[in-house]
Amino acid sequence: MTISKFLKFPALLSLSLALLVSCNDRERLCTPEFNSDLVIDSKSWSADYLGDEWVKRHIILTEDFDGVPVATIVKKADTNPGDTAVLYIHGFSDYFFQSSLADSLEKERLKFYALDLRRYGRSKLPFQIWNEVRKLDDYFEEIDSAVNIIQREGHEKIILIAHSTGGLTASLYAAERGADVPFISMILNSPFFDFNVGGMAESAGIPVISAIGAILPKTVVNRNVSPVNCMSLHKDYYGEWAFDTIMKPVQSPMVTASWVRAIHKGQQKLQKGIEIFCPVLVMSSSAGSKGNKFEEIHKRSDTVLDPEEIRTFTRSINGNIKSEVFEGGLHDLVLSEKPVRDKVYESMIRFIRQNKRNSPY
Repeated sequence: MTISKFLKFPALLSLSLALLVSCNDRERLCTPEFNSDLVIDSKSWSADYLGDEWVKRHIILTEDFDGVPVATIVKKADTNPGDTAVLYIHGFSDYFFQSSLADSLEKERLKFYALDLRRYGRSKLPFQIWNEVRKLDDYFEEIDSAVNIIQREGHEKIILIAHSTGGLTASLYAAERGADVPFISMILNSPFFDFNVGGMAESAGIPVISAIGAILPKTVVNRNVSPVNCMSLHKDYYGEWAFDTIMKPVQSPMVTASWVRAIHKGQQKLQKGIEIFCPVLVMSSSAGSKGNKFEEIHKRSDTVLDPEEIRTFTRSINGNIKSEVFEGGLHDLVLSEKPVRDKVYESMIRFIRQNKRNSPY
């Protein structure tokens, strides 16, 4: 729906205006002090804040709408288990901290790397808006760069694991690369294949905000963001994990209309049908839940996306696609309670072993 058509429907116009505010909530979008003393080093590996086992390296990217962005690739130091590597890509308002996932995979003789995308986590620069993007294929540059780094370090085979928005981005990347996709297999952990808002907000509000994003990209979307996802994870609340609450805030930040547009356009492309030329495992929780006040069900369900929609739109992907459901899984399945995440790890490793054997590389 175009803006001109939309203006003919006053009720829909009022709804969308209610979802938008002027760009005045800067504290939820910008933290100028964060990374203000960052030394950008794209030539060598340096210590990462995760500890002595971890190192990072920056990737300097092509200038885009607000200057020259960087991405950050992270790996476990002093390990070289074989010719096969894993590349992990995070989701929205997130960064890599899931070291237990890395430990589990390196036991399988898989070298583990993770990528913090531009304006996320370690890669967010002081002048930038958190998580801001104009189109998802902007991220293809840092994925290509990460693949090149991994290959130069002697890992001929690469397995891609991606979570939530990372799963959507990775799917589009793989489809764009076609038969030249650089991965022997992909694992998508609760990929963000559709907005979980429902009703007129999804059918009318999202398309109009998306259209506004092309004209006024920095317009802030006035979301009612529940904190229960991070409350179910962080050890200071109801979870067992420690993570940086600036890089992954408990109260998820606002987003801009341009971010909505990028996601919406990406989802539309996927939902119309794409093809991926390597085996794909799509993983999701058995159930979703909502709410602004924490309840026990939030420790056993996806509080961000609708798992049924994930499974529905998985069918839009042509290729060797497998779907697996996990009872009691959280949105980030590898952060679920131990009995569940053990099953998630087992499923990942079984899928990786099978497709590593069958890989033509």
